[in-house]
Amino acid sequence: MRNWIKDKYVVLTGASGGIGRELCKLLVSKYGANVIGVGRNEEKMRSLQAELGEHAHRFSYKLFDVSVKENWQAFARELQEKELSPSLLINNAGAFPTFRKLKDTPSEVAERIMQVNYFSAVYGVETILPLLKGDKKDKPALVNVSSCAALCTVVGTGVYSASKAALKGYTEALQLEQKGKTYVGLICPGTTATDLFSGDENTKNSALDLVAMRADKMAKKIAKKILKKKKRAVLGWDAKCMTFAAKIMPVKGPALICGIMKASKSKVFKEVFTNEEV
Repeated sequence: MRNWIKDKYVVLTGASGGIGRELCKLLVSKYGANVIGVGRNEEKMRSLQAELGEHAHRFSYKLFDVSVKENWQAFARELQEKELSPSLLINNAGAFPTFRKLKDTPSEVAERIMQVNYFSAVYGVETILPLLKGDKKDKPALVNVSSCAALCTVVGTGVYSASKAALKGYTEALQLEQKGKTYVGLICPGTTATDLFSGDENTKNSALDLVAMRADKMAKKIAKKILKKKKRAVLGWDAKCMTFAAKIMPVKGPALICGIMKASKSKVFKEVFTNEEV
């Protein structure tokens, strides 16, 4: 596996926590990349910088809300002014609402999730793709982190699944349009123990917590797929099972997953099965 990102600049969103934080540490410390982390929490960014130790000089960060197009435009202008051309953009930032039925999900929540999970990637591509720079050996690269929920809709996550499915479709179109010009990768992780769930007490010792992969382990898998320039990767045993079920049984597959969730009687799904004992 050739380390084609060594000494190159990488823009990584969602770098302050979860998969993004672990991925940043790997890219900097193990693979020798120069990472510009994008996030909103400066305290977390500083702690990440400190954690990188002797490799900290390879990490810098930019604080802004990725769901706002103007922020991306300002960031792109700053990169141009510094004459800095990234070789890889990783759209990893994401948001996950609590498990609940669609009828109980306010449209404002749906809009926010779509802005963070889908439009942030659109804005990133629109502003950063023109700045990506390749070399004689490697084309510019762009990776969008979607979810297994884009391949198999999960009950109670209608808004999240829709946003990730939109990102999947967008990425697949990019792969066709940028063929021969840019390496475009689509990553679909399974359940991962990240900050997306840390604030919800219902996830602790729940069915979700039991199947979740550690963020550092997921980051290692993602990094390897990127280094191998895989166009599509479904990561995690739960993700592979869900994808297989939905593929061979497009209607009954998601229904089967729903049945398993219901049978688990896990408190994390209490808002989904409100008329059932969980």
